Amino acid sequence: MNKTVRKEIKKKYPEVLSLEHIRCILHISKRKAAWMLQNQIIECENNGRKTRQYKVKIDDLLDFMEKAEKGDESVSLPIGLFTAKKPQKPADITLMLPPIISARLPSDFKEWLSDEWYAESDVLLFEDISRLTGYTRKTIRKWINNKRLRTVLTQDDLITSKIWLIDFLYSESHEIQYKSDVHIELIKKYYGIT
Repeated sequence: MNKTVRKEIKKKYPEVLSLEHIRCILHISKRKAAWMLQNQIIECENNGRKTRQYKVKIDDLLDFMEKAEKGDESVSLPIGLFTAKKPQKPADITLMLPPIISARLPSDFKEWLSDEWYAESDVLLFEDISRLTGYTRKTIRKWINNKRLRTVLTQDDLITSKIWLIDFLYSESHEIQYKSDVHIELIKKYYGIT
């Protein structure tokens, strides 16, 4: 986890975190967060009360996230405990997306993305948008129908400009709950997260 991520989390959240904070930061269910705290996967103080039972120092959570990012076995969860889906590779199970992935992006992201996509055409078709962002035609169509992504109707199809797509990713990225792998990798590259 790079320094920017740590700084953003520390700026946004208090020094002592509650179960709800943990749930929000890690983008997991309350049940899963509680289990992780009860089993000391994340170091915490348990006061034994019914409400506001757990207190977690922000540095302890950041340490946990670093370990999870590195694939440390000590923070891995039992396979199948919270899902009936087919088990993934152990590294995928332990990896929690850094909260920065779902946070509002800094304004210089637009300039960075413009440089990143300098070789791309200024006019983009559905296939181009899908390739650059990793989202399906159906998802892109939903953005357009909800007037979140600007487009122009031509004789053949709807098109957008590279600038409009960059503006959309900058302003709407934090609203996308389930980001594509391509989108996540793009944000990680921006923050220098490997």
